[in-house]
Amino acid sequence: MSLIATITPDCKFMSLTFTAPSGTATIKITNGSEYGYDFNATVLPNQSFNIVLNLNSTVGVVDGVFKIELTDSSGQKQYVGALGKCAINCCIAKKMDAILGCDCACKKCNSDLIAAERVHLLIEGVESDIAQISDNTASNEAYYQSAIKKYNKAAELCSDSCGCSC
Repeated sequence: MSLIATITPDCKFMSLTFTAPSGTATIKITNGSEYGYDFNATVLPNQSFNIVLNLNSTVGVVDGVFKIELTDSSGQKQYVGALGKCAINCCIAKKMDAILGCDCACKKCNSDLIAAERVHLLIEGVESDIAQISDNTASNEAYYQSAIKKYNKAAELCSDSCGCSC
């Protein structure tokens, strides 16, 4: 059994591809406690199942850490995570645009550069946590929580209400 979740670069769609024993599989997608979407899929013998979901109309949110759980017809579970990072990418781009107006000796742009670096590194950490998700439910929860904490911190740094850039 395998499960792959990919979010398009515009964060509008999630592609799910999986293999599982033939029968009915249940897929549960969550993003925080407020957003979620469950559906059943009929898996045919020796075939993979593919679907593209509009994130706004199904899960209800396009950014953040998505938890995906697949339960196959025999009750086996498979887990994967996905990251919608369009808002974060936009934040980094805006901070980099601000830096373009500075000359090499100008120190007033340092705070934008430092914030962009921090946000970028936090998102790299989120992606690393998500890549570690496996069929071990005990460790998965730790990886999900770590990814969510890092994503939330990146979003906080992007909000420009973080104060002193510290």
